[in-house]
Amino acid sequence: MVRQMYYICNNDILKSIYFAYFHSIASYDIIWGGNSSYSKKIFTLQKRVIRIMVGAHPRTSCRRLFKKLDILTVPSQYIFSLMSFFIGNQENIQTNSSVHNINTRNKHHFHRPIANLSYFQKSASYSGIRIFNILPRSIRSLKNEKTSLM
Repeated sequence: MVRQMYYICNNDILKSIYFAYFHSIASYDIIWGGNSSYSKKIFTLQKRVIRIMVGAHPRTSCRRLFKKLDILTVPSQYIFSLMSFFIGNQENIQTNSSVHNINTRNKHHFHRPIANLSYFQKSASYSGIRIFNILPRSIRSLKNEKTSLM
């Protein structure tokens, strides 16, 4: 659709078409499927659509094109959706200080349960804890201010 409308429409309309046809499907339930092997194929398809929208050569780097169009990449959308889900459900997750009484520098981090199965390690809850604990302290301190993030 984007390829057909490229010659007729301006960038704003192409961007609307992108969000209607591609982004809505790619971001549907991305929390649960964003860590799968198909994510790379979806990301490749997203880059192809972005290049068509801008009229760039098929081998052009898309990094600045995403910034120019203000569109999140599929991996960035996955992290954003995962963090939004995690912040909304953080009251169900224990911190390290609630698991043990040892005074460590990571006592305010969320506790990651011991997991031997890669299936569980790729799950939304485990990945959310892992990514949230990596975030800078200034962003983690916003975890109680749900309304400012959503």
